[in-house]
Amino acid sequence: MGAEALLRREDIVLGVSLQDSSEAVDLVGQMLVANGSVTEEYVAGMHHREQVVSTYLGNGVAMPHGVSEVRGAIKRTSVVVAQVPDGVDWDGGSARIVIGLAAADDEHLTLLAHFAEILMDEDIVDTLATSDDVDYVHALLSPRASAHG
Repeated sequence: MGAEALLRREDIVLGVSLQDSSEAVDLVGQMLVANGSVTEEYVAGMHHREQVVSTYLGNGVAMPHGVSEVRGAIKRTSVVVAQVPDGVDWDGGSARIVIGLAAADDEHLTLLAHFAEILMDEDIVDTLATSDDVDYVHALLSPRASAHG
């Protein structure tokens, strides 16, 4: 599978309003279920990870993903994005970009590095958090190469 399929335009939602981080995990988890990437078990594993360690990365970005024990619930590596312009409280921070991640094998490390490089720039995060252009968000966040080269 080519890297272009890791994040599809239809897996990006803009202008979402969420009550809390649990609702955000539910949203991106259900997006991963809906696109056929994971089973419901994976969503439970995403919630479990939040109980163990927050996936809030700072700078307005959270990247929920499941614990290793639910890796078997991943059907294919996939990324989904929820834009929360007003932010959602997340472990003392405010997440404006929520990236749901389901990665088979060790692909999650490559994907985390890819997103960390882009999302440590405050101006980029601010633009992503307020853009109404799915194509722009997709172009900026799409991984360019797979973890396997």
